[in-house]
Amino acid sequence: MNYIDLTMEGVYEMSTVLANDPDLQRNFEHAGEQLTPESILNFQKATKQLISVTSNNKVISQASLFHYDSGTLLSTSGYQKEAKKDELEWVQQAIHANGRVTFYFPQENRYDANGMVDPIYSTNNMVVMRLINLLNPQRNKNILLLPLRKDYFTSLIESLLPSSSAQVFLTTESGQVVAGTRNIGGQLPVWQDEDRDIVIRELPGYEQRMLMVKATSKTSGWTLTMIQPEKDVFQQSKQLQLWTYVIIAVSLFIAIWISWFVYSGITKPINQVVQAMRQIRLGKMDTQISHQRMDEFGYVMDSFNHMAKEQRHLIEDVYEKQIMLIKTEMKLLQSQINPHFLYNTLDSIYSEAILNQADDIGEMVMNLSKFFRFSLGKGKEAYTVSETFEHIRYYLNVQQRRFDFSITFHLDERVKHVKLLKLLLQPVVENAILHGLEKNSGHKELTLSAKFDDPYLLVEVKDNGIGIPETRLAYIRQELEKIFATGSDLLIPEGQTPTELFGLRNVKGRLKLHYGDSAELFIKSSSGEGTSVVLLIPLDSSPETDNGREDGSEAT
Repeated sequence: MNYIDLTMEGVYEMSTVLANDPDLQRNFEHAGEQLTPESILNFQKATKQLISVTSNNKVISQASLFHYDSGTLLSTSGYQKEAKKDELEWVQQAIHANGRVTFYFPQENRYDANGMVDPIYSTNNMVVMRLINLLNPQRNKNILLLPLRKDYFTSLIESLLPSSSAQVFLTTESGQVVAGTRNIGGQLPVWQDEDRDIVIRELPGYEQRMLMVKATSKTSGWTLTMIQPEKDVFQQSKQLQLWTYVIIAVSLFIAIWISWFVYSGITKPINQVVQAMRQIRLGKMDTQISHQRMDEFGYVMDSFNHMAKEQRHLIEDVYEKQIMLIKTEMKLLQSQINPHFLYNTLDSIYSEAILNQADDIGEMVMNLSKFFRFSLGKGKEAYTVSETFEHIRYYLNVQQRRFDFSITFHLDERVKHVKLLKLLLQPVVENAILHGLEKNSGHKELTLSAKFDDPYLLVEVKDNGIGIPETRLAYIRQELEKIFATGSDLLIPEGQTPTELFGLRNVKGRLKLHYGDSAELFIKSSSGEGTSVVLLIPLDSSPETDNGREDGSEAT
C-alpha cells in the first residue's frame, strides 16, 4: 500500500508539473474555437513535450490534452475532435473539480480512426485528470489527462495472493475498483466492521465463509482488500492441529504422572518440614516430625527434630533466665529506695518535729514519708496518671525547700485514670531538678503535663534550666538508642561508670519492656533554654485504666 501511495504521488507531481508548465500553456491556451495553422503547430509542440515527459513512465500509457474551446483531444498518438464536449462525463467531472485531481473510470472501450482503443476510453485504464494553469484563477477549461494502466496495479497486488482461490482488489477512497485479480461483476462486498481489519463471515455470491483482510492508506484513503475462503487458511494447519492435540494430551498425561511422583517423593516430605517450621514459628517448640524415611529427607527431618529440641532447651535454659534477670534487675532498680522501716522512722521524726514546733522540718519529713510509702506501694506495679502526679508532688515539695522553684501540673481529664508504671517519671523529674534547675541562677520553673494524643498517652517533663550542650545531647540520644538496638538489655554497658545515664536507661528500658517498641522517649534541649523530656506511651499496651484510687477515693 505504501508503494502504491508513492506511485500515485509521482503521478500527482507529474500532473502538477505539466499543468503549470509555462511552455505547455503558451503552446496550448492561445488557440481559439477555430484552429489556425499556428495553433496546430503549437499543438504539435505540446504533444512532443508530453512524449518527452511520459515516454519512460511504466504506469502512464500515454498523456493527453483536451482543448476545451475547439473540442480537440490531443494525445501522443494523434488528434480527434469531440463534437459534444459539454455532454462528456469526464469533461464535466474535470471542470467541477476546479483544478483538483479527479479520477475517471471508462465504462466501455472506444476506438480511434486507426481502429485502436483510445486510452481515454479504455476500460483497462484509470484516467487522472486536472485543469491546466492551476495558478491562474481566470484559466481556460483545458484539461490534462493521464491514463494509468490498471494491469500495472494488478501485477503489483497479484504477489499478495496466498492461494489460487484468493482474490485481492485495490479501491479508491470512494470505492471505485482500480485493479483486481478477478472480475467481481460489480462492487466489492460491504465492509460492515469498520473498526476491524480482519473479519470472517458469509458474503453474498460466495458458497462458504470468507476471510476478509484490508489495509487502508492514511495518505490517499485507498484500500487493498483480500478475500480468501476460510477453509484455505486452516487447511494446511488442520493436520498439524490434530497432532498438536495428540501431543498435548500425551504431555498432559505425562505431566500428571510426573507431578504425582514428584509430590509423593519430594513435595510431601518438604511440606511436612514446612508445616513443622510453621508450628515452631507459632511458638509450639515441642513440634516433632514422625517418619520412617531412610533417605536424605529422613536426615533432614531428623535434623529438624534435633534442632527443635535444642531450641526448646535454649529457650528454657537461656532465654527464660535472661527474662528472669531483667525482671530481677527491674525489681532491684525499684527497691533501691529504702525499705519499709524507713518511712516508719520518718513518721517518728515528723512527730518529734511537730512537738518541737519545727513545722518546716515536719512538713518535709511528712512529704518524704508519703513519697516512700507511695513508692513501696504494697506490691503494686502501676498507678494512675493522677496518682503518679500526686506521688511526684510529694517529692517536689521536699526539693522545693532546697532549690526554690515553681511547679505547674497540666492533667488532661481523658488520661486521668490511665495507669503508668511505678516510679517511671521520678528519675526524669530528678534529672530536671539536679541537672537543670539547680544551676539556673534566675527564676526556676518545672512543668509536668499529661495529655491524650490518639493513640498515645503523652507525658512531658519540662524545665527552664541551663539545658544540655549539643554534643552531650547527641551522646545521650545515641546511648539511649542502643537500648532498643540491642534488645531488652538494661545492664550498664561495659566501660561506663555505674551512674552514667542510670536514670534515663532505667526509664527507657522499662518503657521498652512493658509497652513495646512503639513506646518512645524523646529529649529536646537547647543550651541556656531548658530541657523537655517526652514519654510517648501507646494506650492499647498500657495497663488497664483505674477509675479510682486503691482506697476507693478519687485522685486529684
